[in-house]
Amino acid sequence: MDMQKNDVVDYYDGRKISCGLILDLDDRRLRILTDQGKELKISPNRVLISGKHPKFPLRGSRDEQVKRLKELSLRREELKGGIDLKELWEVVGAETGEIGSQDLAELVFSGPPDPDGPASLLRAIFEDRLYFKIRPEGIEIPSPERVEQALVQREKERQRQSFLAHSADFLARLKDSEAIDRSCAPDGLIQMLEEAALYGRDWIAVKPMKDIFSQAGLGPRWDPFRVLVKLGVWREDENVSLRAEGIPVKFSPEAEKEAQEAALKPFPASLEDLSDRRLITIDSEFTRDVDDALSIDHEGQDVVIGVHITDVAHFVAYHSGLDTEIRQRATSIYLPEMTIPMIPPVLSEEAASLSVGRPRPALSVLVRIGPGAEVKDFRIVRSKIEVRERLSYQEADARIMEGNSEEAKMFATACALRAARVASGALIFKDPELSVRIAEDGEIEVSTRDRETPSQILVSEMMILANNLFAMFMKDHDLPGIYRVQPPPLEKVELGEQYDPVASYRCKKVLARGSLITEPGPHSTLGLDVYTTATSPLRRYPDLLVQRQMISALETGGPVLQKDELEKILDEISYRVERAALVERERQRYFLLKYLMKKRRGDEFEAVVLQKFPRFYLVQLIEFGINAALSAPNNLALNPYDRAIIRIEKISPREDKLSLALVKLL
Repeated sequence: MDMQKNDVVDYYDGRKISCGLILDLDDRRLRILTDQGKELKISPNRVLISGKHPKFPLRGSRDEQVKRLKELSLRREELKGGIDLKELWEVVGAETGEIGSQDLAELVFSGPPDPDGPASLLRAIFEDRLYFKIRPEGIEIPSPERVEQALVQREKERQRQSFLAHSADFLARLKDSEAIDRSCAPDGLIQMLEEAALYGRDWIAVKPMKDIFSQAGLGPRWDPFRVLVKLGVWREDENVSLRAEGIPVKFSPEAEKEAQEAALKPFPASLEDLSDRRLITIDSEFTRDVDDALSIDHEGQDVVIGVHITDVAHFVAYHSGLDTEIRQRATSIYLPEMTIPMIPPVLSEEAASLSVGRPRPALSVLVRIGPGAEVKDFRIVRSKIEVRERLSYQEADARIMEGNSEEAKMFATACALRAARVASGALIFKDPELSVRIAEDGEIEVSTRDRETPSQILVSEMMILANNLFAMFMKDHDLPGIYRVQPPPLEKVELGEQYDPVASYRCKKVLARGSLITEPGPHSTLGLDVYTTATSPLRRYPDLLVQRQMISALETGGPVLQKDELEKILDEISYRVERAALVERERQRYFLLKYLMKKRRGDEFEAVVLQKFPRFYLVQLIEFGINAALSAPNNLALNPYDRAIIRIEKISPREDKLSLALVKLL
C-alpha cells in the first residue's frame, strides 16, 4: 500500500478502527496524528486504507486538524451503518475469489469517487467478517459453504454468550438469597457445575465456569461444590471422588435379574457333604457379606482345620453379563456411610453369603496339622456346608478365653502357624485399625480396634493358611493362577512384640511394593514361599478368578482361563482396585476430619513424633493412629519418639487439611 505524508489513514486500533493523519514516515514506522489528538508511531501493517482527502485542510491549527479527523471518522461510521454486507455478498457471491476495495465500494456508492466510501466499507467488513475478509491484496469473497459454516459458528457463539449471561445472572441471585429454585437454572448449568466440581480445587481451570463465576461476582469462598450444595443438587457430604472415578453405585437391571435367577440355581450333585461338621463364622456385627467359615476336627493327636469359602463361581458363570459387570467393579468398596458391593446383594448378602442354618455350596480346604504345627497334608474339595453359629469378634474372644473350647483349640493352632511364619521372616504389624462409620441417626462414630485380639489372630492366620495352600495347589498342578508376591524389604527391619508407631512407620517406608502376577513367588511380609488370595470371592474379583481356576481343575482337570487371559484381566482391573482403595481412604479421612471438627475441635491430643522434615514434623495422633503435620517453633528441636500434647489449629474436611499446633512437650 502506497502511503505518503499528509495522507488520511484508517488504522487498526485494538478492536476498533480509528482515523489519523500521517505527519511523517520512514521505512518502518509512521508518525500520525489521531482523531483523539495524540501523536503515535505505528507500523505500516496496522494501516487499513490510506490516501489524500479532498476536503481535509492541510493547513490550520492542530485542533482544527483533530476536529476534521473526528468529523471524517464520524461520517465513515454513519456510512458504514447503511451498508448491507449480506446483500452485497449475494450480488458478488457467485464470483468467489477476491475483489478490490474500490471496485466493491462502487457497487455500494453511486456518484463521483469519495474516499470515505471504501473506508466505511472496510470498517463494515472489519466489524462483521462474515461475508467478506480483508486481505493484504484485496477483499476475499467466501463461498456460500464457508458463509454457512460461519453462520452456524456465530449462532453457537451467540448461544454460548447467552448461556454464560443467564448462568451468571442465576448464580448472582443465588449468592444473595437463602434459597432458589434450581429448576430455574439455565439448561446445562447444573451439569457444568457437576463436571467442574469433580476437579476439586482445580475447578478454576474450567474456563466457562470461571467466566460465569466472575460475571456473577462470586468471590473466593464460592466454588461449584458449594453452589451445588446450596441448590440442593448435592449433599454437604457428597462423595466427589466416587463421581470423579465413575464408580457405579447401582447395578444394571440386567445384572440384578441375572443375579436373582442365579440365586435359585440348584447345587451340583457332586458336592461333598460337609454339613454335619460344626462350622462357625467370625465377623464384625456389621458384616453382611460373609465369605468364610471355620471348622476343627480331631484325628488322634492331629487336628483337621477346615477353611470353607463360599462358592461364588457356582452362582456367577464366567463371561456372563453379570460377570462382566462384576469385573468392571473389581472389588467391593466399604465407606463409612455405605457399602458398594461388587456382587448384587441378592447373592453377596443372601444366597451366597454363609448364613447360619442355610445350606451353601463352598470350596473347602481341609488341613491335617500335627502336634508341632506342621502341615501333614491337605485336600481341596467342592462341598456343601451349613454354618452352625455366627460369632462376633468379641464373642469369639470370650470363647477362646474359656480354654477348652473348639475356638481355643483353633486359636492355639493359629498361634503355632504364626510362630512358624515369623521364624521364616514374616513381619507382624500391630497398628490399631481405625473404624469410621455413619450410624443410622447420621452421627459419625469413630473407634480403633486392636488387630491383635485372639479372634483377629485366629481369623487372619486361617485365611493366610488357606491362601497359602490354594497357591501351592495351583503351583503343584501347573494351574494358571494369580499370585500375590512381595520382594524383600529394601533394608533389614524388625518389629517388637508391642506396637511401636515409630518402628512401624520406618518399616513401612522400606517395604517393597506387593503385586498380583501370574507367576508364583515368595511374599516376604507373610514369610511364605507362595501366596494367593482366594478367601474373599464375594468382595474381590481376583479371588473369584482363582476360585474358578481351582474348581475347574477339580472338576475337569484343566483351567477356565489360560495365563495370557489372566494377565489381560489383571491389566484391566488393577486400576479399578487401586482407585477403590483410594476412595475408601479418602472417605474415611474425610469423615474423621469432620468428626474432629464437630466434636473434638477444642480438645488436646497426645502425639508421638515419627520423623523430622525441613518445615514440619510428622506425628501420629495416638488416639486414632493417624499421621499429620505439626508445625513447631524454629528454636525447638524434636526427635522421633518424642511425645507432645497438640491441638487442632486448622481443619477442613473437604479440602483434606489438618494443621496441628504444639501445646507442650511430655
